[in-house]
Amino acid sequence: MKKVLAVSLLTALAWPRPVCAAFYPLDWELDAPAVQQACTAAKSKAEFRIRELGAVNGTGFRGAFVAFQDILSDLNDETAAAMFLRHTSPDKAVRDASLECDNDISKYYVEIFTRPELFAVLKAAAERGEVLDGEDERLVEKTMLDFRRSGMELPEEQREKLKALRQRIVELSNGFETEVAEVKETVSFTPAQMAGAPQDMLARLPRDGDKYKVSLDYPDYFPFMENAKDPEARKMLEIRYDSRGGEKNKVRLAEVLKLRDEAAKLLGYKTHAHYVLDERMAGDPDTVFRFLEGLRKKLKEKAGPELKTLLAMKAQELGKKSDGILHVYDWRYYHNQLMKKRYQVDKEKIREYFPTDLVIEKMLGVYQEALGLRFKEVTPNQAWHPDVKLYEVADSRTGVTRARFFMDLYPREGKYKHAAAFTLVQGRALPDGSYQKPVSAVVANFDKPTPEKPSLIPHSDVETLFHEFGHIMHQTLTRGKYQRMSGTAVARDFVEAPSQMAENWVWNKTMLQRISGHYQDRSKKLPEELIDKMIAAKNVDSGLTYLRQNFFGTYDMTLHTQAVPDSTALYEKLMKEVSLVTTTPGTMPESSFTHLMGYDAGYYGYLWAEVYAQDIFSRFEKEGLTNEKVGRDLRKWILEAGSSRPESEALRGFLGREPSDDAFMRSIGLSKASTRP
Repeated sequence: MKKVLAVSLLTALAWPRPVCAAFYPLDWELDAPAVQQACTAAKSKAEFRIRELGAVNGTGFRGAFVAFQDILSDLNDETAAAMFLRHTSPDKAVRDASLECDNDISKYYVEIFTRPELFAVLKAAAERGEVLDGEDERLVEKTMLDFRRSGMELPEEQREKLKALRQRIVELSNGFETEVAEVKETVSFTPAQMAGAPQDMLARLPRDGDKYKVSLDYPDYFPFMENAKDPEARKMLEIRYDSRGGEKNKVRLAEVLKLRDEAAKLLGYKTHAHYVLDERMAGDPDTVFRFLEGLRKKLKEKAGPELKTLLAMKAQELGKKSDGILHVYDWRYYHNQLMKKRYQVDKEKIREYFPTDLVIEKMLGVYQEALGLRFKEVTPNQAWHPDVKLYEVADSRTGVTRARFFMDLYPREGKYKHAAAFTLVQGRALPDGSYQKPVSAVVANFDKPTPEKPSLIPHSDVETLFHEFGHIMHQTLTRGKYQRMSGTAVARDFVEAPSQMAENWVWNKTMLQRISGHYQDRSKKLPEELIDKMIAAKNVDSGLTYLRQNFFGTYDMTLHTQAVPDSTALYEKLMKEVSLVTTTPGTMPESSFTHLMGYDAGYYGYLWAEVYAQDIFSRFEKEGLTNEKVGRDLRKWILEAGSSRPESEALRGFLGREPSDDAFMRSIGLSKASTRP
């Protein structure tokens, strides 16, 4: 790895800004000391500039708000690589240094927004009465709100207390996520216990004598839980999976909840959820609870019969050994059996038609056609691992390069465990009048190719890939003037809408044939008969599936509105009441529920945003699945806009009408009901 020499403050201040002709220089060869040096230098540079800004009196909008935004944006860019490596570096020392950098910079952000002298300069500039509109006006509003929500109108003692609370929350949140990411545990099973598992899974698993070693990573866990016939074996793996993070994370979560509540009350909010939702589309917890409860009633009408069907299958398979309960380690298995037996939908057979590299190629083609773009792979990839690929994004009409994105799709030790789209460099207008080109990354954990067989992904992962790439488009096609409102920096309960919209493409017959090809002969597309069965079965168990999402949103919102003596007991209670599925005693599923650290009081947003997502897709359904005019309208009103305009205004502009929940209700197989956000 390349080492970076210690950087002095003067050297840091002299670092040049890249112009539009080049991408921001992200260095992926940093070793652990260099990560820390890069963070220290960037922080020192920002601190020097912030102190200078805080000493200026009588400046206007550009000298105060734009200057402040430039400082923060430069700090983001200059620490982007160093902070991202905690999720992806193959070197644990680098991951540890990156985590330390993330903690340090995140705490520094908390501290910046508690500086009285800085707030005074910005407040004076805001009160000058300059005539502003559009993004300039929103920058003032959002920046002043950020300072107020950081306690700048509190007495100094309370302000310092709030800062300490938030800095401690940063430490705990990062520790929580790292605890899960660093899990290396495997469970050994006999050949008899592996009965039902896919043959290609058996072929690639490491062995412990005559036993198979199954990890807790997605490519092992989900195929096992969906196919292994032995309920005790499934239970054994699920217990380990739902115990990730363990007591350490349960303690961290309890402290985070306590500190969040304390911080919210210092600012005059009733609860942390009230604080969070004050700047979301939903507005307040009561609105969220009404939304979740209203949808839950309709979902249970569908889920009741679904539950009976799965329990009947369990009784038929286990006979007198069946306890008549759908446990968490049962529902994936019996859902999969139902799909195979009643609907003849064999996930493993379907998987053979989705080689990962082919899906990526075809997916990029769909996005190119629909959004008026061109993607080009960049070599060498200049990335953090040899598996990673790098692409450039250009407009199909002008040929102008707009952005870049990385794709890191295969699991390895210490890597981020889920699928996600990470913003690395946000788009924004630079002081020289050029526009900074965005850079993002898709991170996932699909089966890695072997010499005998390419990487194959189930249809659910095809859907995931389209979803995450929807985020990438939102992040990289932005034309936001300021980072504060650029890309996915929108209301958190709207951020999933563009990505969820994209999932619909993988449920269309024509599209499924377009993006598929059998791994042994890629000219052989997914058979029409099989596609018909998949689409017919799309909403099988959708009541139970959406109740599970409803549960996560309800659990999250309850944690952040009520005093909870025991997070595990609440999880068990609500999961049974809401999702109708029973947890396993002795597990702590909330200890690996990492969304609680980043989506706190916001998980409901997945369901909330899906209502809008389906409404957005209704235009593609009506005017053409890859209609470039619709795609360019999507770019103009939503993907490029970020939060430069209110999200509700962006929706109305794209739809040409008020939003409706009709498309959402149809998409999940329910009749129309009052679920509108």
